[in-house]
Amino acid sequence: MWIWGVAVVAVLGAWAIDRRRRRYADLPPTPAAAVFAGRNEVVGRAWAEEPLSSRKVHAPCIWWKYVLEEERTHTRVVSSTDSKGRTSSRTETYQQWHEIDTESGRLREFEMVDSSGSVPVQLTGAKVESRRIHRDIFRRDKEGGFFAKMFDNATGRYRETEDAIVVGDTLFVVGDATLDQSRLMPVLSDDVLLSTRTEESRVRWLSAGTAVAVLVAVALVAASVAVAVSPRDPTDPVAWIPGVCAALVGLAVAWVVTVYNRLRLVGQGVDRAKSLVDVQLRRRHDLIPAFAEVVRAHADHEATVLAHIAEARTAASNSTVAEQTAVLHEIIAVSEAVPALAADESFAALRHQLADTEGRIAASRTFYNDSLNLLRDRRRHFPSSLVARWIPQSSHELFEADGFERTVPPIRREFLSAT
Repeated sequence: MWIWGVAVVAVLGAWAIDRRRRRYADLPPTPAAAVFAGRNEVVGRAWAEEPLSSRKVHAPCIWWKYVLEEERTHTRVVSSTDSKGRTSSRTETYQQWHEIDTESGRLREFEMVDSSGSVPVQLTGAKVESRRIHRDIFRRDKEGGFFAKMFDNATGRYRETEDAIVVGDTLFVVGDATLDQSRLMPVLSDDVLLSTRTEESRVRWLSAGTAVAVLVAVALVAASVAVAVSPRDPTDPVAWIPGVCAALVGLAVAWVVTVYNRLRLVGQGVDRAKSLVDVQLRRRHDLIPAFAEVVRAHADHEATVLAHIAEARTAASNSTVAEQTAVLHEIIAVSEAVPALAADESFAALRHQLADTEGRIAASRTFYNDSLNLLRDRRRHFPSSLVARWIPQSSHELFEADGFERTVPPIRREFLSAT
């Protein structure tokens, strides 16, 4: 029957809304310097070296849209029927805005900047939720203007609106990152959502939509079962008892499956975050011998320097994270004692890469800690804790950075915002 079809559609709708909500709620924010291949959520500020200029406000933007609307008068016939069945008609006049001109512009790419660093974001094909930076309603003489001559029903009132994402705006960006082979760095480029709204606002509205959809689905499933049990009189209260029970049982099963899958996915996210830290530590491990070699080339006349370099090369080949950090301190101290190194391009490039790597290590650890805290919160809070006992507890521990691992490259950007 048709009611079964409607019930199935309602169930699928509730599942789709909840799935969309979980895409944001179960994904911790990724520091810009720790963006990895796959789904990422980044919160930061928009920046572009050469921004666009919006049409009306001339604000420095990465995206803008201008709309000009004209108010026109329309008439319509409204029919009504009174209590005695008599029909009457009347003519109503109303005003409505009509779009008559629109322009927009967007950069191909911009940077998302936070305290850890920056990550490129491609705007091509991205879904944009901007903020309004200008709206004005004005009047033009109907007889003397070009727009007034186009339509006789024009009132002479016009409304212009400009929405934009201005350089310096705080953004919430979700998208899939891929590796840019030319720059050897991740870029957010696929299925990108770019919003000036916060994650909390989006999740809150999706949670409300999920609750409404679930209630509708439960009611329709109960009604479908009631019709099947008592097709002659589906309004019989007795017929609704098995329908309500079936709907509640189905809801409970769906909830258990959903929570179980969410906990498993969040747990996999923790493992993935842990692997990001390992990748950056391996990068640091590979850079230390090259850095030491450059220092040695400028200081081979110093016996003590050579001894430090030999120890550094040996330590870098098989060392722990703490030992690698100690080696870096020694190499940097040696480099400061040899002024000629300051002018060496290879030394400057390697030192920049090491500083960048330290920033990425710190960002990766932050992302790992956030992922682990999210998993622990999901497992600890009721009623998810009822399902969590069936999933083995994670053995991961929080990272505590100390010393050189805290180093983050300074990010200098000049943010200009339109008021």
